[in-house]
Amino acid sequence: MDLESLKIIVSPLKNKIGAVLSRRKARRVISDFNEFLPRPLSGTSVNPKKRALVSYVVFYLLPPPEKRDTDNFSGPGIAQYLLRALNELGYSVDIVNYDNIHFRPEKKYDLFIGHGGINFELIEKRLDPRCSKIYFSTGIYWKEWNRVEDERRVALQKRKGILLPSDRSIERDEEYANMHADGIICLGNDHAKQTYHTFPRVININNAVYPDGYSLSLKDFEVGRNHFLFFNGPGNIHKGLDLLLDAFTQIPQHLYVRQTLDPAFFKLYKKELTEYPNIHLVPFLKKPSRDFFTLMNTSNFVISPTCAEGQPGSIIECMAHGLIPILSKEANIDTKDFGIMLKENSIDEIKRVVGEVSQRSPEWYQVHADLTMKEVQNFYSPEYFLESMKNAIFSIIQE
Repeated sequence: MDLESLKIIVSPLKNKIGAVLSRRKARRVISDFNEFLPRPLSGTSVNPKKRALVSYVVFYLLPPPEKRDTDNFSGPGIAQYLLRALNELGYSVDIVNYDNIHFRPEKKYDLFIGHGGINFELIEKRLDPRCSKIYFSTGIYWKEWNRVEDERRVALQKRKGILLPSDRSIERDEEYANMHADGIICLGNDHAKQTYHTFPRVININNAVYPDGYSLSLKDFEVGRNHFLFFNGPGNIHKGLDLLLDAFTQIPQHLYVRQTLDPAFFKLYKKELTEYPNIHLVPFLKKPSRDFFTLMNTSNFVISPTCAEGQPGSIIECMAHGLIPILSKEANIDTKDFGIMLKENSIDEIKRVVGEVSQRSPEWYQVHADLTMKEVQNFYSPEYFLESMKNAIFSIIQE
């Protein structure tokens, strides 16, 4: 394995230390976040009549902004545009970190938006009964999430004889939050929404991606026909990397893997990841950069047989750069007429689809790449997210 490939194998201990430091930085509460309120006229002041409390990720809002990841919408963008939506709806906002169990609300709030199962109950029980409560979920219903991930682990055990630990399970119970919220806002399409079918008010909205001026003008679609990109966040089994590796070791097409590898998973799949000439490990590439755009130009497709999502920002990022999506229905992205939906999450189905799409004409790739980019521009933009979030919040409050 070369040095560049080694960079993507991250020690779990290092991750945990970083997470602890991030939480310590985020212990503070940001009060009266009014950054996106209209600027007052000279001699006047803007005093919002409503107050909202948000439990999400404080770190994404802490100064200085040049040290934050401002190019990634999933995470920083969601936090910033959620607060912008509230400001534009006339709320002054206080924000506390989603895992801060020491915070106790002392002000009178008109609206509470919570995320995750760590402090929702602690906060909700101390709010005025007239306060509207919304649960914001970036994934599907937590019990379904854990169920399908366990199925993936058991399926891998049957193939390889080893049961690896959960790599993306939801460890904190979210049931109280779901049951006591006046409404739920979740990322994803109608398939994601249906996992919350036992709850009365659920509104699904799309994730988003920041535009970066990318153009398809330099892309060679003939060269890219046999190149497929797996571009995902953590969770090797959860995201289906094992299925892809088992498939691409049996076919000649090339697979590019951009994901942090868990040491136990890497040990199990070391041969597939290091000895096959058509499987390539890709180091972290910052967006936007020449290397990042080169990676986007290398492949015609982004492929993800994930088992559970809200809507993966990494996939939408690839779609924004013209990569035609080949997705499981669990990615919760409607592929419409531009992408391809796997009929099932199996090795044989992956091999079938990869073999089939590799035989299309360059014109077919060009048309579907254009359609994919237009879909993102129309329905996965920060502006579309902002309006969707505002409408969802307003609808739940009105109901």
